[in-house]
Amino acid sequence: MPAAESTLVLFDVDGTLIQSGRAGVRGMNAAFLRLHGRASALDAVPIAGRTDRAIVADVLCTLGIEPTDEHVHRLRDAYFEDLRAEIVRPVTSPSGVLPGVVHLLDAFAALPHVHVGLLTGNFAGGAAIKLGHFGLWDRFSFGAFGDAHADRRALVPVALEEAARAGLSVPPVERVCVIGDTPLDVDCARAHGTRALAVATGPFSEADLASAGAHHVVPSLADTTAIVGWVTSER
Repeated sequence: MPAAESTLVLFDVDGTLIQSGRAGVRGMNAAFLRLHGRASALDAVPIAGRTDRAIVADVLCTLGIEPTDEHVHRLRDAYFEDLRAEIVRPVTSPSGVLPGVVHLLDAFAALPHVHVGLLTGNFAGGAAIKLGHFGLWDRFSFGAFGDAHADRRALVPVALEEAARAGLSVPPVERVCVIGDTPLDVDCARAHGTRALAVATGPFSEADLASAGAHHVVPSLADTTAIVGWVTSER
């Protein structure tokens, strides 16, 4: 029997793998308040599915500050300090690993032809803090993050490059699957010909995600067998 063809699975973080109790929003708001004196800075910009770089750049522009690398990186580093404090703060907002995530990662890990990585708008350091808090960071050997690009679409080629750099066999795009919870996750997948599996554990409904063009929509990642079957099936 021929060996199974390699498959690459790229996970979003917030709303897909975890809920952080809005620690990211609180942490970034705290950083803007400390550095620029603006309270509730993120209230003025859209957040869901966007890269941290785009969010920070938008807020800086509202403050009349050019979003240069220097200004973005200064805010990013301050945000990491505040995020470390916020991620451990007891809150009433939902916080934790989302249903089915651990079992799904275990199932993929048991398949030698399936490789998992991250494709997230989070700054890399922010993703490490959030996923590290929930014991998931070490489950991913590579990823594409929102440090270098404001446009989420630009992260798909980065993820493929990082997979190759990690020594993995990068399959054709039809064997790459992006799993996320927003229309922008769907959009970035479809822009590059990869498959989009959308999960309605974030702010968007199954109908919203289907309308955005997801190839497959699930209410959560809890049905491990069905999701593994869909991801690894031939197309």
